[in-house]
Amino acid sequence: MNRPGKVAPRIRPAGFTLIEILVAMLILAIMSGLAYGTYREARISAERTETALKRTRQIEFGMRIMVQDFSQIVPRPIRDPLGQTRIPCLIGGTGDTDLVEMTRDGWSNTAGEQRSTLQRVSYQLVGTVLKRSYFTVLDPTSNDKPIVQNLLHGVTGVQIRYLDMNQNWSVQWPPAGLPQSEQWTYRPAAVEIIIKFKDWGRIRRLVEVAG
Repeated sequence: MNRPGKVAPRIRPAGFTLIEILVAMLILAIMSGLAYGTYREARISAERTETALKRTRQIEFGMRIMVQDFSQIVPRPIRDPLGQTRIPCLIGGTGDTDLVEMTRDGWSNTAGEQRSTLQRVSYQLVGTVLKRSYFTVLDPTSNDKPIVQNLLHGVTGVQIRYLDMNQNWSVQWPPAGLPQSEQWTYRPAAVEIIIKFKDWGRIRRLVEVAG
């Protein structure tokens, strides 16, 4: 029993007050907003990184294919589709769209087909796409259709220069003044490839021609 003249202590009811719940909800909302913002930034950064890596791999692959083609040029001319005129082993700088055409060695034959390891390859710049075309036969006829690959995208310009055996650079091949008897099999000592991209800027490769 309480003594006379003393007030009994007030017992607080169990649970949280409305103000405490509102404050807790406010803190939770702030923390959730901060966490979502951090997660969103991390996801955007990861997506940008993945996109950049994918673009890097695409460009590296395309440049590697071009280097392989030019480094393996062989002195093997081909016949025109009618089989009447010989076409030089390498033709370059003859047009704005058709960049270069060549005969290259080293065409892998993993399927073990009965065919040559030599391949006729050409490059064209169509819009902003650098296309690589090749035939499944070395001396194609009018019935043979090339297989076209979209090698590089976002290309704004391509420049190819050829270094002859006299250490002279030229944007055209075969070089001017070369005797016609030598045009069919004459190859450069090296090739300079410069490609300009919308997003990557200028990339240069200097390729030594084997042999």
